[in-house]
Formats: sequence, structure tokens, C-alpha cells
Amino acid sequence: MRSDGGDGRGTGARSVAAALGAAGWYPGRDIGARLSGLLALVVDRFAEEGHPVEAFRAAQDFVREFGGLRLVIPGTPPDAVAFTPHWIHEESGEDVAELARNLGRRLFPVGYEAFDGAMVLIDDTGRFFLLHHTGPYFLGPTSYEAISCLLYGPQREARDFFT
Repeated sequence: MRSDGGDGRGTGARSVAAALGAAGWYPGRDIGARLSGLLALVVDRFAEEGHPVEAFRAAQDFVREFGGLRLVIPGTPPDAVAFTPHWIHEESGEDVAELARNLGRRLFPVGYEAFDGAMVLIDDTGRFFLLHHTGPYFLGPTSYEAISCLLYGPQREARDFFT
């Protein structure tokens, strides 16, 4: 979890674009046929746990463009964020359902931080959140802002967005 503000670390548009490019992203990227398999894995696993999630349009669009990318997060300890819908642990379904209730929005997991397993979620309006073991955090209202926040911080507590 990055909460150090990132001042002086080059958080501008070029830094985010460079990180995305290094991970294999390019304008117009579309994972095509891989999309349904990535989404189904999470939908099925959450349903098995008794907390179904739906791959709504914002989730589909994000995964279509960024699915499968792994970005290096600068800092110590070394970390990375993978934009692959993923099931993290047995309580994932319950944790996501609780955050969705608190936000009053549907959520879908679109990635995770490799070091500590924090889950990256998108809501049905296109906003991004991080479900970390220390609590939920708001990453931003757009994919660009969320990626910048994941890479360089800072992250706001999600409580500011609870209904």
C-alpha cells in the first residue's frame, strides 16, 4: 500500500505512460478472447463462496484494456500490481461484499498487489478501490488516476465514499 504521497518521484503523465508501456500496454490494447475466461474465473469463485459478483461494463472495459498487465511499483519493499481478476483468500468474497454494501455500489476485482495480496476493485461507476488488510482505500475515479495512485500514492481511505 502506497501512502507516502510520491512527491518528487515523477508522478506525471509520462511516468504512468512509461510504466504502462513497460508492462506491455499500448493505445487500443484489447485482450479479446481472453476476456471471458479472466472474468469467469472470478465470477465462478465468488459465487462458490456465496458472494456473487457481476462483470459489469466498467469491469469488462478495464480488463479488456489492461488485463494481464503487471506493473512494477517503485519503492521498498519491491512490489508489483497485476491487472488480472483474481481470488486472493477464502474471505475475499465476504470482504468485497462488505465493502460493496458500505459503498452502495457493485464491485468487481480487476487486479491485486503482488507483495501483500491487496485486491484492486472497480465499482459500477468506474471508480477504483484497494482492499488491503489494513482497510479499504480509494484509488481514483478513472483508470489513469487509479494506476497513478497504485504506483505513486497517495491513497485515501474509502470511508469518505461510504453511503
